[in-house]
Amino acid sequence: MNNKKGRYYWMSGILLSLLMEGSGIAADIPKEPDEANLINEDVNIITGLYIREYSLKGDGIVDYKTARQIIFYENNKFWNTVVETVEWPLFYWLDDNRDGVFDQFVDQRVEGDEDYIIPYLPVSEN
Repeated sequence: MNNKKGRYYWMSGILLSLLMEGSGIAADIPKEPDEANLINEDVNIITGLYIREYSLKGDGIVDYKTARQIIFYENNKFWNTVVETVEWPLFYWLDDNRDGVFDQFVDQRVEGDEDYIIPYLPVSEN
């Protein structure tokens, strides 16, 4: 992909997000569950995301995920990775049907405001 074409797709995605901002297209997704529904956590330093997987019904089937941006990380004296993240998730995933197919959402402002959590619409190069 050449540079101009790449810039075009990137700018199209930003423009689409700005046009959707506050347009009433906000997602209707549940609030992030508490620790009792937490199934798995993953600290991915490469992507800069702290991902948490939940079971909304508490039966062990992952049907809800969040990803927060990592601000700072370090290893403690036991060589476990300890992270500091932003308060609210950047990405949310929801599997309404519990069939393994997740819909992805993005928080445009990363403030946890439901009005700005919208479906994530990646811009395709094709």
